[in-house]
Amino acid sequence: MNHKLLMAAAAASMLIGVSLPAMADEPWIDEVRLGVYDHDSNLAASRHETSNPDINGQILLKSPDFLSWAGAPRPLIGTNINTGNGTSIAYLALAWDYNFTDALFVEGSFGGAIHNGETEHETPSKLDLGCRVMFHETASIGWRFDEHNSLMLTADHMSNASLCHANPGLTDIGIQYGYKF
Repeated sequence: MNHKLLMAAAAASMLIGVSLPAMADEPWIDEVRLGVYDHDSNLAASRHETSNPDINGQILLKSPDFLSWAGAPRPLIGTNINTGNGTSIAYLALAWDYNFTDALFVEGSFGGAIHNGETEHETPSKLDLGCRVMFHETASIGWRFDEHNSLMLTADHMSNASLCHANPGLTDIGIQYGYKF
């Protein structure tokens, strides 16, 4: 049942993320993103999950006034859907941007995620992640080509901060295209 709910939430998020024309009229949506990630990236050792890539989709909302005290982060809804039999996730977060120039920027986000991976034991294709609900963070460096279009190199990480019996974490690295309304 959890797998079906997660997949439905992830599919709904992706559908919204790729529906640019219909969403352009919504004043509360600030940006949509679509990306491809290297699933379970580990530059220092072999991966533990599938080598099939993740398709990433994100919707960033305009920062509400009540978050101005925290640096005006944008609420973010996202998903990483694995194209093989690896772990997929859906997440909510707050994203903060810092502009070095009109074009060059960095972004970080922090929030929570739910996944369809293992929580009791490791399998040949899935890590034992320990908890169903996890912390989720991203770090990106990006380039804005104009007021609407950008590309980002992103590191995406999920872990339970050792709150459960296992905490291997899951890290993806990839690229995202962003369209800002």
